[in-house]
Amino acid sequence: MQQATALHTQLHRSETILSKAKTWIAAPQHKTISHWFVEQLDIRPYQHILEIGYGPGNGLYEVAKKLQIGFLAGIDGSLNHFLQAARKNKKFIDDDLLHLHLGCLEQLPYPHHYFHSIYLGNMYYSWDQPQDRFMQLHSLLKSGGKMITIVQPPAAPREKDLWNEAEKIQEQYTEAGFFDVRIAFREMHAGDAISVAGYKE
Repeated sequence: MQQATALHTQLHRSETILSKAKTWIAAPQHKTISHWFVEQLDIRPYQHILEIGYGPGNGLYEVAKKLQIGFLAGIDGSLNHFLQAARKNKKFIDDDLLHLHLGCLEQLPYPHHYFHSIYLGNMYYSWDQPQDRFMQLHSLLKSGGKMITIVQPPAAPREKDLWNEAEKIQEQYTEAGFFDVRIAFREMHAGDAISVAGYKE
């Protein structure tokens, strides 16, 4: 799908295939989670992109603007979110660029190896077994495909707790089969955000 100054960057690699690159970025307050997704997705024409838990559809809107030509899908379990996202993204739906789904992950009608990129936000916190969900999403990605999770912990954690949360998600990625898994942090107006990104071999 389409469409700050750096305070300091800490980069180091573990001795395994897991890359523990960690970055902290101070972002202007007008920057949003949706913009951060777009920055990291490396959106190109004709890609297939999937959002898990699209909420009111802000992320879909930003990605669709950037994608323009390709295929974008989103799934969410809330009827209210579905209606909001449909209104906000009516043009993209009418242009057959975007397909909205109401339901759960298991109900997605797409085959394995279909998407170039998958991204999700705080939907992560509603999952009992995130690693199992990551494995499902891993199967939907093409070889070389990318998955991005950006979350804002519900409580304002201490910096140590924020790092621990990021490393937990990073480890879940690795156990689900992703490689070159990287974590980053960004200051947002609603609290610090964590990004975890990884690739399918």
